[in-house]
Amino acid sequence: MQNQTNFFSLVFNFYILKKIVTLYILTHFVSCKTYELTPLSLKTQLENSSVEEKGVKLNNASIFFNSTYMAVGLDSLEVYDKKGKVFYLQNSPSIEMRLINNEGEKFTMYFDTVVIKNDTLTGSRSRFISGIKHKVPFNTISKVFVQDGQKDFKYTN
Repeated sequence: MQNQTNFFSLVFNFYILKKIVTLYILTHFVSCKTYELTPLSLKTQLENSSVEEKGVKLNNASIFFNSTYMAVGLDSLEVYDKKGKVFYLQNSPSIEMRLINNEGEKFTMYFDTVVIKNDTLTGSRSRFISGIKHKVPFNTISKVFVQDGQKDFKYTN
């Protein structure tokens, strides 16, 4: 009886281990790559860009429509990976940005909607409701992260 219990325990533990390894591999290869840049680098890149009207095709399982809004005119954003290596992230409507302020509060917005005006960074939190925005005093920003959210959003022009 003891050998049978040990066998079932071993099979059960192997089954759990197999699930954990599979989950780790899937999240490692499927997850979005996150990049970082300094607040000063973000400000410099935004100041050296224009804001232009862009058409965007928003594809979602529940809603299909096109939208037009004022967007950052950068072709790419200079960012850094985890190892500190420079990477140029192609600007697109699916680039998401997460800011962390000095108190640890997090603000998520779409990068191409971000502007700095009167030392306040403003960005849209939603593609579907344009009036929902974050306003963050620029001097309180301690960290900036960006990633391609892999959403099916495309510029039409």
